Amino acid sequence: MAKIEFDAFVEDALTGDSGTWALKTAEPHSRKDENGKWQTVARTFRTVKVSRESGVSLSGIAKGDRVRVHGAEKTEAREYEGKKYYDLIVWADRVEPLERSQGGQSGPQTPNAGAGDPWATPGAPAASGGVAGGGGYDDDMPF
Repeated sequence: MAKIEFDAFVEDALTGDSGTWALKTAEPHSRKDENGKWQTVARTFRTVKVSRESGVSLSGIAKGDRVRVHGAEKTEAREYEGKKYYDLIVWADRVEPLERSQGGQSGPQTPNAGAGDPWATPGAPAASGGVAGGGGYDDDMPF
């Protein structure tokens, strides 16, 4: 498992008898178009899970919230109707709410977040050891 830190939007909160135990998240990857506006070019979908022993609480985190996740990522393979699928699973050590979906702010915001494309997050940090997420680049893409 690789250590990872990323910012993402909550697509769904998975709940059970003992409360919320996992989050389905989407991390947008944006770049500027020829008009200088931020456009989402890709998204990384992950399932963020917490163990009971971790002490991490996902209560209060809802669909549409923006969170920062710290943990260990693992790719899990599964088969369905003869096809192989790969899921990114993050076992969280820490989950920090950054922005609430209902207007109540709970932490720092990214400049221009919510302006234009709701997935555009210029200036979002890159995932540790992985693909760049959001800003951090000039107008020219490095690849």
